Amino acid sequence: MTSIFETLSELLKNNFWIAPIISLLAGILTAFTPCSLSTIPLIIGYVGGTGAQETKKAFKLSLVFALGMAITFTTLGAIAALIGRIMRNNR
Repeated sequence: MTSIFETLSELLKNNFWIAPIISLLAGILTAFTPCSLSTIPLIIGYVGGTGAQETKKAFKLSLVFALGMAITFTTLGAIAALIGRIMRNNR
């Protein structure tokens, strides 16, 4: 298992564009976890259950929801990375 992480680490050091692609794929995979799948009815109910059949309004609600999720997860990821860096430097 260690060799896999070492190989992945070398690959990421040598190829800048691989990290965002791997992050995107990992994010897509996490969208299919049981925790995420249970929120689908809530999202559909919120976006589709607004009472109005306007596609523009549904699109705006979906866009705000997606941006909110992206900002939240980006912020949490940055905080986790900073905490990891601090912990690594304190060793």
